[in-house]
Amino acid sequence: MALSDTEAVLFDMGGTLVDYPVPSWPVMAGRCIEGVYGYIVRPEHELHPSAAAVAGPPEARALRTAPSPHAAVPHRIMLALRRVVRSLSGRTLPRMAEACARPLVAGARLYDDALPVLRAIKSRGYRLGLVSNTPWGTPEYLWENQVQRFSLEPYFEVRLFSSVFGLRKPDARIFQAALDGLGVAAARAVFIGDNPEADILGAAGVGMRTVLIERPGRAAAATHRDAARREAPVKPDIRIKSLAELLDHLPPRAPVG
Repeated sequence: MALSDTEAVLFDMGGTLVDYPVPSWPVMAGRCIEGVYGYIVRPEHELHPSAAAVAGPPEARALRTAPSPHAAVPHRIMLALRRVVRSLSGRTLPRMAEACARPLVAGARLYDDALPVLRAIKSRGYRLGLVSNTPWGTPEYLWENQVQRFSLEPYFEVRLFSSVFGLRKPDARIFQAALDGLGVAAARAVFIGDNPEADILGAAGVGMRTVLIERPGRAAAATHRDAARREAPVKPDIRIKSLAELLDHLPPRAPVG
């Protein structure tokens, strides 16, 4: 099936372009707690200065919240509580969310077929966008760093992350915002993702054509909840097992003008 009249191709990130190994909820919660604990109680960037250092008033104020690695436990707990209270103002909350998500992003890897397919699709004249569900509270720079880490930046004119946009797929508004950013009508766009509910149901809801990618390894490891999601009421237009199969459905576009 050729995706005729397509101008724009939009992608999900996790599970489609990038593999984020997701452990069981207890393991993930434990890693999150460990990451946040590390940020609050023993942040590497807040080491006690040497005895020879003489701090002026601004530095002294900063050092009052910087525990020595050998400080008494009650003192370290008090400083940790101060940081928690400060975080409620929103000044450090994104950093705490980043600390929680760090174990997830650290183990990520780009799928081998991602860059070659993105390069081929862009060379065929299509415009590309990225719409990804990201954990609430995580800062934009965390995900933009992922984009740069995997050399995805040159391919996507529009990148939307739910933790920044404020709405998650399958909400129609996040898809529509991406389409508006590209200046392309939904009927002339296709969305590729691995989640039948968030990606396929959501994109179809705004009138986009849809492609469900079912990578063999991820399908075998799906939980019961994921299996239920595969029974979403809206079926994808196309099912694929690798991104390379997209090239059979997206021929080179005719030059404009």
